[in-house]
Amino acid sequence: MKAALGILTLGFALAACHEIPQDAAKPYAGKEDTKAYAGDLFKGDKAQYEKTLADRTTRQNEYLRMQGK
Repeated sequence: MKAALGILTLGFALAACHEIPQDAAKPYAGKEDTKAYAGDLFKGDKAQYEKTLADRTTRQNEYLRMQGK
């Protein structure tokens, strides 16, 4: 009984000491992402893209939408 308990304790101790390496196996080899404003809608105009996002955010704000009612 003591031997089985000792072996079990030793097994748990050895399992707890093992650490899996967390290094990346290889660098990312995928394609580079394109900018959101590089498509046909904005034609590379970053300022227009940011203005459109700001306007959209304003329209989604419930506090600002309900002020006129």
